[in-house]
Amino acid sequence: MSTLSAIIAHTPFWVWLALAAIVVIGLKRTQDRTVSSARLVFMPLIILALAVSSLAASNGSLAALVGLGIGLVAGTSAGLAIEGRAGTTQVSRGVVLVKGDWVSLFVLLAIFLVRYVATVIATTVPAVAAGEGYQFVTALLAGFFAFLTLSRTGLRLRIAYA
Repeated sequence: MSTLSAIIAHTPFWVWLALAAIVVIGLKRTQDRTVSSARLVFMPLIILALAVSSLAASNGSLAALVGLGIGLVAGTSAGLAIEGRAGTTQVSRGVVLVKGDWVSLFVLLAIFLVRYVATVIATTVPAVAAGEGYQFVTALLAGFFAFLTLSRTGLRLRIAYA
C-alpha cells in the first residue's frame, strides 16, 4: 500500500463526513442568499477559532506569530479586495442579500486541506511539526483564511447596519 493510500485509509470516517458537509455548505454559498447578521458571523468565528487553535498548537512560537501576522495582513487585504466587488446589499436592518460566489467554497476547501495535511504531518513526522518552518506556514495559512473571511464579514456587517 502506498503512503498516500495508507493515509487515506487511516483517516477517520468523520473526516470524510466533515468534508462532505463543507462541500454542501460551500455549494450553497454559490447561490444568492438573504442572511442575518448572526448567520453572517457564525462561520468566520469558527474559522477564527481554527486559526487560534493552530497558534496554540505552536505554543506561540515567534515563527508562528510572524506567520500569523503576515497572514493577517495578506488575508485582510484579499478579503477587502474580493468583497469590495461582491455587491452585498441591505435587505433590512441587520439583514443582507449576499451574492453567490465560489470564493467561499474555495476558502472552506483550502482550510480543510491545510488542516488535513498539517494533521497528517504532525501525526506521521512530529519532528517536522515541531519545526519553525512548519509552524510559520500553518500559522500563515490559518491567519490568511481567517482574516480573509473576517474582513469580508466586516464589510457585510457594515452594509447590514448602514
